[in-house]
Amino acid sequence: MGPVPPAELAGYIVGLEASDGVVAAYRRQGAELREAIVRELGGVWPSDGARALDFGCGSGRVLRQFAATVAPGQLVGCDIDEPCVAWVRDHLDGVEAVLTGEAPPLPFDDATFDVAWSMSVFSHLTDRWAQWLLELRRVVRPGGRLLISVAGGGASQQLAGEDWDPDRIGMTVRGPGRPWRAGGPMVLHSEWWIRAHWGRAFDVVAFEAGGLAGQDLVLLERPSTPAPSAADLQAPEPGEPRELTAALHAVALAHREHLELNRQHDAYAEAYVAEMATTAELRERIAALEQQVARGAGRRGLLRR
Repeated sequence: MGPVPPAELAGYIVGLEASDGVVAAYRRQGAELREAIVRELGGVWPSDGARALDFGCGSGRVLRQFAATVAPGQLVGCDIDEPCVAWVRDHLDGVEAVLTGEAPPLPFDDATFDVAWSMSVFSHLTDRWAQWLLELRRVVRPGGRLLISVAGGGASQQLAGEDWDPDRIGMTVRGPGRPWRAGGPMVLHSEWWIRAHWGRAFDVVAFEAGGLAGQDLVLLERPSTPAPSAADLQAPEPGEPRELTAALHAVALAHREHLELNRQHDAYAEAYVAEMATTAELRERIAALEQQVARGAGRRGLLRR
């Protein structure tokens, strides 16, 4: 097993503040992810000569699980966070780590990898999900497999504040524009939508609801057919009434989120006004006390003279 990063980098990848507890969570989640990867990709990974890509590797939560058992060149990680990539490069021997941008391409040739996985990444991708899915298709060989985790029923209450109803979700974004250090935007996915849209670029081998600590697992296989375009992946599924249902529900959720943000803003504004009034009152009291002290000091001076 490889070394463990400092708490601030472990916290970045698990979405918590730096602490001893966050390092424990980093270790525990890494072991759970390894188990899922071996279970779903065990026929190909890890095995002699196979090459794997960890897309969105962070500070090596999964990479360190395999680093000691693979040959140099077999295991590659990539991420947009420079400190995380630097730590992986410096501490996980034999693992290649690559810094990427927020948009494709990846710096790899076509069909470079036998397998790839992407854990807790597509649950945050909003605008460029189709471009990234096609880029992963490009770098995985025909017949190779890709394992992706997505947020679904297990996250519905937390992210949308409602019971899970897959027929009205599709792909639904929550918190667009939220910075990465605050967890980034979150995306809910339904199985029917994954099969309809992702199935245009990959063969959907399996969909395991709740397969990974509350997230769903999607196992894909790269076909040898020509790749579709990003627009092809994004287009609504013909004859699928849930597309409209999901779109209307996404608008309703966005309205609800907007109202909540307005309420929070109003509460903040009220608290700010109250705080300013309290501060003004305190300043007046301090000024009065200063005057009393000054008058007292003056009287004492006259008595001494």
